[in-house]
Amino acid sequence: MTVHVVGAGIAGLSAAVALLEAGVDVRVHEAAPVPGGRCRTYHDPQLDRRIDTGTHLLLGANRRALAYLDRLGARDRMIEMAPAAYPFIDLESGRRWTVRPTPGGLISAFRPVALAALNTEPGEASWRGLASVFGRLTTERACRAWIARTGIGDALVEPAAARLGDRLVCGRRLARVEIGGGRAQALTFAADRIDLGNDDRVILALPPTAAAPLLPGLAVPSESRAIVNAHFGVVARALTPRLIGLTGGLAQWALWRGDVISATVSAADRLLADPPEALAARFWPEMACAFDLAEPMPPWRIVKERRATIAATPAMERLRPPARTSLANLVLAGDWIRTGLPGTLEGAIRSGEAAARLTLA
Repeated sequence: MTVHVVGAGIAGLSAAVALLEAGVDVRVHEAAPVPGGRCRTYHDPQLDRRIDTGTHLLLGANRRALAYLDRLGARDRMIEMAPAAYPFIDLESGRRWTVRPTPGGLISAFRPVALAALNTEPGEASWRGLASVFGRLTTERACRAWIARTGIGDALVEPAAARLGDRLVCGRRLARVEIGGGRAQALTFAADRIDLGNDDRVILALPPTAAAPLLPGLAVPSESRAIVNAHFGVVARALTPRLIGLTGGLAQWALWRGDVISATVSAADRLLADPPEALAARFWPEMACAFDLAEPMPPWRIVKERRATIAATPAMERLRPPARTSLANLVLAGDWIRTGLPGTLEGAIRSGEAAARLTLA
């Protein structure tokens, strides 16, 4: 049996690693030049530094994500921020305080935490999604942040790609799934075609906008939400990664890691039309205030993820499909399918592992 994983984002990689550990012949096909999907670390020429596509982090409650790191031998590529304590600043008043994992503390950080997890304004978000987030933040350890030492891709993507070796092929975009007899019969790529044997399986780990055209009749969430990040090249100080929550301004979170400060705005569709120069000029005074910096605006990069996650609304929750499809040998994986979690790294990893189990059943 060969399992073909189409898509090398976090869901596809977690599925492939699980199958590889089970002794299965696995092949991973990725359309982009590099793996990682929305969870990449890359060298930005404008900053002359390595940055993440987004300001990703994990929590102690993300047990499957931490287990995935352990399977890859990569947990040491993350820093556990212990004990759990999140400094905040109100950008309007300058007031600073620290949020700790107590019932009152979590309530005071409700909106920024909900936005970070759901990428949807809490007022329009599914209550089930909100419960899935806050229901797991019940202990101090569960609330601890885990931040990548150098980049999230260095921790979650590079070790998986190294383990897969030549089983992972990039630059291969799936054009068609040939269907017959209630099964996927072949995978047609731009340059070649793979016929599927009776025992072969397929895990389609693609975004909903890419999966729907390949599988007639597949209903997928149709609304997404954007995330906008600003990265500033700032001379490094002798400190561990510093994460600060912000209220009263544009950014919701800021992370200073190494010689890069990154600011994040979730549910950021309203910012997509703004010129990068204008956004950088709005972000930098907030970062200077948060980190007590006096210097003028340094080199910067604005990154807009237009379809960062599906919208975590009740209507879109109802459209999230299960991993099983109408095809006997094809299952879905991704943070947008029915995982019981919002569109997070933890949800993506869980979906990949569930897809792997289904192919082995």
